[in-house]
Amino acid sequence: MVALLAGMCSFGHAQDYLGNPKSTEKVIGTISETKAVWMSYPITQKRYDGSSTENPYATKQRWYETLLEKAKQEYPGKTIDIRNMEVGSFRSNSNTWGDYYNGPAIGKVVDLRDPETQTYGNLPQALNKALRNVREGSRLAIDQVTVINSMDRETLKDQLLDVLLDKGYRVVAKDYLEKLYEEQEAQQSGIYNDKTTVQENNFSAVGYYINVKVTETSLRVQVVNVSTGEYEGNATVNF
Repeated sequence: MVALLAGMCSFGHAQDYLGNPKSTEKVIGTISETKAVWMSYPITQKRYDGSSTENPYATKQRWYETLLEKAKQEYPGKTIDIRNMEVGSFRSNSNTWGDYYNGPAIGKVVDLRDPETQTYGNLPQALNKALRNVREGSRLAIDQVTVINSMDRETLKDQLLDVLLDKGYRVVAKDYLEKLYEEQEAQQSGIYNDKTTVQENNFSAVGYYINVKVTETSLRVQVVNVSTGEYEGNATVNF
């Protein structure tokens, strides 16, 4: 029973090439092949009379392997896979079970480790881990956001803001915090406008700073307690 389940899981995973690209994968091109590769695939399927014939599903697997090998030659140095694979016309063979896929085959080539796509796909997960000790509804401010050259920093900040608000946190603009801090400093010096006096607990009520750093190989999210300066949470996702 265990072996059967393991085989089913392996078969299901192998057919990812038939599905759509995942949120952490970037489509970088298409790949196609026209030659009939199924003829060389090993015989794996048993017939009722005890003889064997090719498994039509394994034939599709063979097409996938051929496309992937060709894609690796066209995109050297990248960690890639195939998605949305389609195989053309197929014929029925009366002497065996099932149908055989004759091609042509075509599929999308995806980059499994594209830093930008990986960042946006893993951002909610990284925030969940980094904020696990921060209660919902707390006030946060986005402090430092560092990205690689190919990414837009402001776009990432906007996405970060959306995710934080969706999770129920209150996000305060950092420039507002800086104004509060400057006002507090002025109050302590005795030079301030009593109409705009900052209450003592206004600044500390903000709670936490969020820092995000993206490299070619990882995403890091850090949470800093404003009052103590201590790291309240840290999460790293390696691509």
